Amino acid sequence: MPYSCKTLITSANELAPREKRLSICLGADGFSFAETSTAGALVSFAVYAGPHANSINQVMTDVKSVFASLGIRPFSFSASDLIVISDENVWVPDELYTATANRKYMELVAGSNDRQLMSAHSTALASTAVFSTDEHLVTAFKVALPGINVMNQHLKMARLAPLSADHPVVLSHWREGRVDLAAFSEGHYLYGNTLTFANANEALYRVVDVVKCFGLESPATELLMCGDVDRERYAQFRPYFPK
Repeated sequence: MPYSCKTLITSANELAPREKRLSICLGADGFSFAETSTAGALVSFAVYAGPHANSINQVMTDVKSVFASLGIRPFSFSASDLIVISDENVWVPDELYTATANRKYMELVAGSNDRQLMSAHSTALASTAVFSTDEHLVTAFKVALPGINVMNQHLKMARLAPLSADHPVVLSHWREGRVDLAAFSEGHYLYGNTLTFANANEALYRVVDVVKCFGLESPATELLMCGDVDRERYAQFRPYFPK
């Protein structure tokens, strides 16, 4: 099995079938996943490093082997998501969206090239997210885990708007040279984008600039940080956010 387990956390939570959710985060060099209860309690979390196999059939076999080795059955969940980490994303309102025009939508924000594209609909936003991805890799995961819902990080992040019901929230997902941002207020999704940065100071500037642009400065504003976050990055942002 080419995937190697880097992190594995399990809890003592015993749940009946269909009382759990599965969320898989797919990256270029492996994947991670979390099992949670339908109420949000953690059951297990794991990180598996790649590389992904070159053939769809081998990826399918490898993914099935990972879950089989942990005794996890794909059909035992009330819902399951496959989150694709994508560098390009565009939201298209329902009134304007046509599936055959995905490449045209993407060209408006990322220029013309031969990237592979997928799309996923958000009922809450009445919009479709069009995003770049490795379609063959995603297909392998979909076949290995039938019924899984495919989306990218921005659609997943947009689902967390209810966290801002009583205070502004900025959610940041950190990667090498990039941060995926989502801004919320009063339970509404205001903004989502992937921003690039050359150094720590530019990263700080870009996040604070989003807060200022959307008028989210308040004594209760909360910054959520996930992904590539170390003590240094946390310490840099801590003075600028009450929580």
